[in-house]
Amino acid sequence: MSPRDSVIVNANRERVGSLPPSPRPRAAAKRAPRGSLSVRAEGQLAVVAGAEPEIGRCFSVPAHMGSRPEEPLSAAGSPAAARDLGSSGGPAAIVSSADAVRQSEAPYDEHFTWEDGGDCPVAIELHLPAAAASETFSLLASRSHEREADPHGEYSPISDLMATVRAIAEHLTDSPSFRFAVCGDRENGVMRRLERARNRRNGGDFVQAVREFNRLLDRERDAGHIGPSFGRRGAPPELAIHIIEQIYNRIVAPTVGMLRQYKAFSNNVYGEVLPTLISEFIERTGIARESMFIDLGCGIGNVVLQVAAQTGCHACGIEIMEVPARLAGRQAREFESRMQLYGLGRTSVQMWHGDFCESADVQRHLPRADVVLVNNYAFDSKLNQNLLQLFLDLKEGTRIISLKPFVTPDHKISARNIYSPESILTVRRYQYWSQSVSWTDSGGEYYVQTVDRSRMKEFLAKRGMT
Repeated sequence: MSPRDSVIVNANRERVGSLPPSPRPRAAAKRAPRGSLSVRAEGQLAVVAGAEPEIGRCFSVPAHMGSRPEEPLSAAGSPAAARDLGSSGGPAAIVSSADAVRQSEAPYDEHFTWEDGGDCPVAIELHLPAAAASETFSLLASRSHEREADPHGEYSPISDLMATVRAIAEHLTDSPSFRFAVCGDRENGVMRRLERARNRRNGGDFVQAVREFNRLLDRERDAGHIGPSFGRRGAPPELAIHIIEQIYNRIVAPTVGMLRQYKAFSNNVYGEVLPTLISEFIERTGIARESMFIDLGCGIGNVVLQVAAQTGCHACGIEIMEVPARLAGRQAREFESRMQLYGLGRTSVQMWHGDFCESADVQRHLPRADVVLVNNYAFDSKLNQNLLQLFLDLKEGTRIISLKPFVTPDHKISARNIYSPESILTVRRYQYWSQSVSWTDSGGEYYVQTVDRSRMKEFLAKRGMT
């Protein structure tokens, strides 16, 4: 970084805040407490209040406006008694792009050059669809980042800003002229100007392009053209995935190493179903706005959030492990705030910390569920049998998605097994391809079981039994 002060600018490149330069790196880095930013009435950032640079880092980036203090990941409480960690209950301040960079373990440096030789901004304000809403995006780049390709997977705030601009233009306004001015004009549109400025590392041009986007978005808002282009339907997959990735980079990525702290070959082995397969689950099972979705063993909650974003349904998840459960709760709160700032309205999401076999919340919601997901890839036979007992409470037609089958396709009902849980289920097997789950690059199989008591009733009726 330059020895000059790190500064924050608004879209007019007016200096609205500054931080002293970071000290030289030390062997043992310690995190300083978060500062805070206030917001002026006109939506511009005010001076940083109480922020301190991180010791042992090569940059200084302020905390986001109104950042809420983080909960400790080691909070006490028995997992058997489910605790509500993240219900939809009103908006809170989002965790900004600048926060994500500040919390990252990766080193970040300046990406842009500035022709006038003045201050070197480290962050910029991007307007969002909701009235007076904005987010502070870092203008730094990780040392391993090369344009859009990031081989080590570190968060790229510049690419995130550009993806947000595109998402707003393509999905969150009802104005063809705005979409053309941002994305359609391949010579002088906002996206083309941002791409050129990023590739040429021209900071002044990049700021001017952001300024133009903010001006155009404010004009559309004043004209009443802000609103999702997809109406009351759920968000299209590409928009939903963009929002989930933003949340993940801000909440989970800084502590992702803690997710690997589990006992190998146990029921608590951690793994994630990836966005493409989640979208397939939604389509395959017909989840709609009026549905209820429950994820038994939801991990950090990504599936729950993506289902809620793409369908608008009531989506719930429960996780027994402490760290992913806490992160799921934080992600749910961030999701609620971002959905409102993007003009997508309130959502109905709940995350619980507890054992799904014993949770009162699960027992209360399961009879109303339309679709249940169980990533039982690593579950032992005893836990799968316990789950089958829970499924007895499911209503007719409920779909159960699993990575291992709860009933074999050739299951035949007999007098011996007529009252077993398997006898109320039918099953279909489907293939998933590579890059669908986190624990393998290879493809595999998943199963959709449907609660269907008609065969059992027919069997009983033929034998004069009730």
